[in-house]
Amino acid sequence: MSERGTGVLEQYGLEVFRTCRTRGAVLCETSQGLKLLKEWTGSEKRIHLEYEVLSALEEETGLQTDCCMKNLEGNLISVGEDQGHYVLRQWFEGRECSTREVGEILTAAELLAKLHLGLRRLEEEHILERNRERQRSFAEEEKRKSDQEQEKQFQEEQGVQAAEAEQSAEAEQAASEAEEEIGEERSPASPQPLSHILSRHNRELKRARTYVRERKKKKDFELVVIRGFDKFYRQAQEAEAFTEKMKPEPERRWCHGEYSHHHVLLGGSTRAVTDFSRMRRDVQVSDLYYFMRKILEKHRWNLRLGQQILEAYTARMPLEREEWQYLYILFLYPEKYWKQINYYVNSNKAWIPARNVDKLKVLENQFEPRAQFLEALRRRI
Repeated sequence: MSERGTGVLEQYGLEVFRTCRTRGAVLCETSQGLKLLKEWTGSEKRIHLEYEVLSALEEETGLQTDCCMKNLEGNLISVGEDQGHYVLRQWFEGRECSTREVGEILTAAELLAKLHLGLRRLEEEHILERNRERQRSFAEEEKRKSDQEQEKQFQEEQGVQAAEAEQSAEAEQAASEAEEEIGEERSPASPQPLSHILSRHNRELKRARTYVRERKKKKDFELVVIRGFDKFYRQAQEAEAFTEKMKPEPERRWCHGEYSHHHVLLGGSTRAVTDFSRMRRDVQVSDLYYFMRKILEKHRWNLRLGQQILEAYTARMPLEREEWQYLYILFLYPEKYWKQINYYVNSNKAWIPARNVDKLKVLENQFEPRAQFLEALRRRI
């Protein structure tokens, strides 16, 4: 963000006391509390979707989020002197959730459950409202058709045929607009079925193993792959096979998309969830999996901690059997191992960073405690 980007603050009618730069944004202390000014590179439709969801969440559930603000002209996106596009977001006193403090980790799990419940409630209300809108639209459409039919009869009696071409053009335009609306409602796109994703990943793993075996001069990374590949690949196959038994998948709903300790602010009265840039429709336990995996990797898959997180979440958000199964498959699949292999396949193999070799070794060292966690989770389903 250029220095001139802060000029857009004048468009919000706020008294700004001081500003300071943070990661990719400007933190502003204003007459209405802390705000975060950030450059916006997405579409206008996307920011409106985010605004509608987050503002409704705050109103209905009291959940603190970094919802964006409208400027004095009523726009969510402000254009600066540098012609850059910016948004101003709510912000809060506090710090990121600590991965070392169990209490804060469990608070973050409870916040996730609250978020998911709120999103479900909003979606149900949205569906009811859409049904009411459809009923009104249907009644209006029936009346319009009746009026058109009467007009058409009148025109035919008068020998006027030119109006038919105009009506046809209007119908085509309405159909085009309807198709565009449907496309917007489906955006952002939902992920593919889990079975398709895991099947593709397993084919990639298999090709990578073949390549590594046939490579004559093997480096450290390739030697580590050969040593530990089979046990990870067996888990990958088992996860894929499990998806075939689990049909259909749990219902897809609105999710945060990348819920981690980095996106939870805590401190004093602050209990905020931030950064909904990856918000999408998916199985909600995918958020829980992502959060738990990040935490448990740092705690060497501590079984007690994993159970505490699940209890904190499910106390507010009980899971159906299909959701437990889906969560188990996500944990069972060695996603981080696949990521390292995939990075290797698509990188310059003449030089492999030492940290990538270290990551594989860490995954191997954590294989047994992770397997114990998986066994405990399997017993719950």
